Amino acid sequence: MKSTRIPYKKKPPVFTGPRARFAQMLVRLRQLEGSPHHLALGMAVGIFVSIMPIIPFQTLIAVGLAFIVRGSKSAAFLGTWLSNPLTIPLVYYVNYKLGCVLLGYQATLNSIAFDSLNQLMELGIEVFMAVMVGGTVIGAVLGVVTYFLTLRGFIVLRRQPRHPKNAAGPGAGS
Repeated sequence: MKSTRIPYKKKPPVFTGPRARFAQMLVRLRQLEGSPHHLALGMAVGIFVSIMPIIPFQTLIAVGLAFIVRGSKSAAFLGTWLSNPLTIPLVYYVNYKLGCVLLGYQATLNSIAFDSLNQLMELGIEVFMAVMVGGTVIGAVLGVVTYFLTLRGFIVLRRQPRHPKNAAGPGAGS
């Protein structure tokens, strides 16, 4: 059986511009196997989990949930990359503020700074519950939006030809 993966001619340099990185990401997304629904479901699960304040367990939970809902485990893994050291403080602060509004708590923190789930628990049960409730709501909304956007994206990606027009095919050059 022929492989559908597009091999790289050479490894791209580490420091590339945004266009090169985007092109590289598209190639990797094309290489993911499965139907657009399967891949979009996995990505949605990964995004949902990345919003939750479960830092050390995000990847495990995302892959486990993708398995349960029959989504792409690879896409779920990629979706968890939304949470990274640059985005976590903002995401968790917004989760906290929304959670306080939904639960009727008086917001007492001006910022949320923690490195683990245990440190979040030490801030108090009200803060923990506010971040969890806010994260669940925001994660669910972003997960649904991600599903539809990535479903459409994977459908479009799959319609495009896999090889460039000027690529030499079998029998070329003879």
